[in-house]
Amino acid sequence: MHNLKMGSRGLVWCLSSLLLGGYGLAGTVRIAAVGPMTGDLSGFGAEIKRGTELAVREQAAAFRGLGHDLVLVSYDDHASATAAAPLARTIAADKSILGVIGAYNSSVSNVLAQTFWPSRLSLISPGSTNDLLTGHGWTHFNRVVAPDGAQGVAAAQYIANELKSKSVFVVSDNTAYGNGLSQILINNLKQRKVTVPMYVGASTDAQIAAVTAQVRAANPDVVYFGGTYDVGAKLLKALRRSGVKATFMGGDGLDSSEFLKLAGIDGAGVIYTTVLGPVSAFSNAALFTQKYQAAFKSKPDGLSVYAYDAANVMLEAIKNTLSKGGPLPSRAQVSAAVRKTSLPACFSADQTRCVSVTGAVGFAANGERQRSRLLIMKFSDMLAPEVAKVQIITAESLK
Repeated sequence: MHNLKMGSRGLVWCLSSLLLGGYGLAGTVRIAAVGPMTGDLSGFGAEIKRGTELAVREQAAAFRGLGHDLVLVSYDDHASATAAAPLARTIAADKSILGVIGAYNSSVSNVLAQTFWPSRLSLISPGSTNDLLTGHGWTHFNRVVAPDGAQGVAAAQYIANELKSKSVFVVSDNTAYGNGLSQILINNLKQRKVTVPMYVGASTDAQIAAVTAQVRAANPDVVYFGGTYDVGAKLLKALRRSGVKATFMGGDGLDSSEFLKLAGIDGAGVIYTTVLGPVSAFSNAALFTQKYQAAFKSKPDGLSVYAYDAANVMLEAIKNTLSKGGPLPSRAQVSAAVRKTSLPACFSADQTRCVSVTGAVGFAANGERQRSRLLIMKFSDMLAPEVAKVQIITAESLK
């Protein structure tokens, strides 16, 4: 989904073993969770790690039955493509890692995928939405969420048809995610004859202050923000303090409980498109939430659900390439198996048999999900996220 600041804070990575087996044992299968485990976007990293961890815990017994220990290792990418480069090389060098779940930021996923390409180390992203990621012909990269293109089209339709807006001031957080999402939106607004008086970038406090003054002068109907919740909340609060009452709308970078913690009451009325959405919107949400809360003593966000499904696809693919007591498969074999794996939607009354939460999971030839969901959400006056519209996105429609 996403791409964040490029500054390097130095490479710091952490390993997290689930104590499912000893480190370095023969026959040990490792998968890695990669995300921003610390810093401003640590909420996203925690959800990726926890969703993956839950799937690993549940599948550990099946792997032991095949004669292999299953271990999760996690890496902190700091939401930085610069930090991701040496981290990616570290992961690639560990031959026991057969799959990676992550990243959140599109710039990080791009670095990981490029580094993993020679060995075909499989990468499934639960949150990276930049359209270009599936345009490289990579056979080892897949994602379980819809791309930015779908969000930009849906947002423009909503602004023109439901909000009846005539002018939209567009702000990006100066990232590949924010820039890509904003450009797609602008192109679609122009097709609908909606005026865009300005398109600017803002990520620092000084830039946000300058943009706030520009918005006041332009007096638009809508302020659209392409970026993540940390900058988005700052911009929203600055606008409201200055008296700007325009509707505030954004993409799935705002889809986090952390956004409301930062925005407070100013979050009321905010609209956002999201490839994630509330956990309660899924058919077997109750069971997943129960398991998640038992494991981590907190409520899950939508990203953890997608990470869980991504991890289960990865683990099913690895199991399909394992023979009992046999050698580990090659990374290329796992990547090929991931692309062929198809998890059915779960509508059974016996939800204990479910291995997917977000519906059927399967991938097109370019790594896009065959069928994904896009929501338009709005925070109520009580700051409750409410579904305003649901759209189904198919891989075929993205061509």
